[in-house]
Amino acid sequence: MDVFNVELAGLTIEVKSRFEYLRWFCRDYLSESKTPDFSVYAEDSKLEELREYSPEMRDEFLERDAVYSAIASKLPYHDRVALHGACISYKGKGYLFTAASGTGKSTHIGLWKRYLGDDVGIVNGDKPIFHVKPDGSIRAYDTPWCGKEGWNRKHSADMAGICFVRRLEEPSKTNTIRPVDPEEAISLMLRQMFHPFDPEATGLMLGLFDDIITQLPLWLLECDISEEAVKTSFEALTGEKYVRAEKETTIEEINKQWRMPK
Repeated sequence: MDVFNVELAGLTIEVKSRFEYLRWFCRDYLSESKTPDFSVYAEDSKLEELREYSPEMRDEFLERDAVYSAIASKLPYHDRVALHGACISYKGKGYLFTAASGTGKSTHIGLWKRYLGDDVGIVNGDKPIFHVKPDGSIRAYDTPWCGKEGWNRKHSADMAGICFVRRLEEPSKTNTIRPVDPEEAISLMLRQMFHPFDPEATGLMLGLFDDIITQLPLWLLECDISEEAVKTSFEALTGEKYVRAEKETTIEEINKQWRMPK
């Protein structure tokens, strides 16, 4: 069994793995620290659970996902939670776009980059970690688990808002965005948070969840895949007037800047 340490969201985590792939997958996060905050490994029961869900997936990929689950289950003991969403930074401030898989959140952050240029950076395209700090501020951190697009950079940002995304199904309708109060956000947000294995961690997670939805501005965006959708979300989230970048960023340039090297 291979044993190595990684640094994620300011924590040192000892990882025990069966396959060499996991060390390679975490290669940009390897740490020389000898005093981990906690240790994780892929339990057989979790591997079997994932195998039932994805029988075609190779064992090393099942281990990768099982280790993520093990990490996410221990994060609440350290004032951190794992979230499902695409997190970007704009002028140093973090914004999370979250929705069910396939809704278009990655497409939307790609459009921000396309039309707003170098002021937009990536934190993580799929599974960032949020740290609720003692002063009440919330910071988002990158992880190597970054979705099928592979968009990720070693980058963190203080959060300035969360946007729940819904696809605009009727082309005749216009892009809209409205504030969401904490009560409405409960059902929207709980779907996108990782739920730990044990009751104590779940209780801690719910406390952190309450901090997040009461501290951050929350929005519900119904949008298509247009520049108008970017203008709609940008002006609401940042409070700035939308001004298109002088040069449009191509998808090739986005992938070059954001995609994790294979």
